[in-house]
Amino acid sequence: MKAAVFHTPGKPLSIENVSDPICGDNEMIMKVKQCGICGTDLHASEGGSMEPPKGTIFGHEFSGEVVEIGKNLKSFWKIGDPAVSLPFISCGRCKPCVNGNPFFCEISMQSIGMNPEVQGGYAEFVRIGLPESLKVPKGVNWDFATLVEPLAVGLHGVRISKFKQGHRALVIGAGPIGLATIQWLRFFGARHIVVTEISEERKKMAEEMGATSVIDGKTPTEELAAIYNKETGGLPDIIYECVGSPNVIQNCMEIAPPFSEIVLIGVCDKPDTFMPFMGTMKELTLKFAIAYLKDDFQFTVDMMEQGRIDPSKMITNQIGFDALPETFESLKTAKDQCKVMICPNH
Repeated sequence: MKAAVFHTPGKPLSIENVSDPICGDNEMIMKVKQCGICGTDLHASEGGSMEPPKGTIFGHEFSGEVVEIGKNLKSFWKIGDPAVSLPFISCGRCKPCVNGNPFFCEISMQSIGMNPEVQGGYAEFVRIGLPESLKVPKGVNWDFATLVEPLAVGLHGVRISKFKQGHRALVIGAGPIGLATIQWLRFFGARHIVVTEISEERKKMAEEMGATSVIDGKTPTEELAAIYNKETGGLPDIIYECVGSPNVIQNCMEIAPPFSEIVLIGVCDKPDTFMPFMGTMKELTLKFAIAYLKDDFQFTVDMMEQGRIDPSKMITNQIGFDALPETFESLKTAKDQCKVMICPNH
């Protein structure tokens, strides 16, 4: 099959012919319809603590059709079923897996798209497991299905926070995860959703997705709280950090009022420092979020099917394999794009 392969940090991906994935007894093979390019892939390709082994095929935001089914799964799935999958292959038997949290599988969790043994969706085919897979209903198109993963990230961040209907929220960053978080805050009834963002294009997207106010991301921290108060008549109950860059935690702590919560959805893989004393004096809650539960995926799919969540405006480009290496590199600095989709079989 054709795939985009990672070899060297800082170098473009290589379009190559590689071996097709092999289906296990409790696994399936999916023909990839679309796969989103994620910021995690961009960061990992630059090296550092997230650098994957040579030969890795990125891609963990994918949707597609089932084309091969392991012998133990034929009563659950049929050829041609549209599907999405959490980007893990787990044991399906340990306590975290049974509770729908395969990221914390205690026996055999493998991350799809982060090592050569489990190829990701930057390919024509991908191997998926039964416990992590969901059928896509007829009312959900491929664009929506491919956005289930980033939407589930935002949903999980909101769900594990102390959010209640009527709360004021501040979202730091309007990239794909920030936009997903905005949509869910609107869905669950936030009174105010204020967003900080640098990119003019993403500011517009934030407003279209449900932000009640957008503040320039270059605004000094000492001014931000005053602007927020002027815009909303109060201060944020919860701050959702969706950037994942050093120094942002400290900035959030400076903005946060006493007894509020900071939820870290953005992934920062670099050393960072902040002043614990500030958090102590304000009695702040600092909450780290990672990935999602299977129910976050299912809830997202259900809300899409019912027409109650519409992420379509997040998609800013769709490309084939030929354009992938150049587009992938350009996204490392581009601020006018949101979610770029790869269509490997088009």
